[in-house]
Amino acid sequence: MIRAIAFTDRRLHRETALPGSLWFTEAEDGKSPALWFFCPCGCGDVAHITIGLGAKPAATPSWSWNGRTDAPTLTPSVRQLNCGWHGWLRDGYWQPV
Repeated sequence: MIRAIAFTDRRLHRETALPGSLWFTEAEDGKSPALWFFCPCGCGDVAHITIGLGAKPAATPSWSWNGRTDAPTLTPSVRQLNCGWHGWLRDGYWQPV
């Protein structure tokens, strides 16, 4: 398992580039918030996904988020298309399938 360390500063998140680290965007202009993350496998890929607080947004693909930045949980699982990593973000830890 890899701890999902949440950053509040986008620049610092990108510069640090820790596997599994996160940065959340705010919802704005009618758009759902997003979660940016470095792939937990360590390949260095950075990706973003659309998230909704407590429910999946209508946009697809999207994930339901528990609203916690200290121990985030997403549903359903996350699959990285570039490297093939597949797993869950549960209670602030990335867990491979």
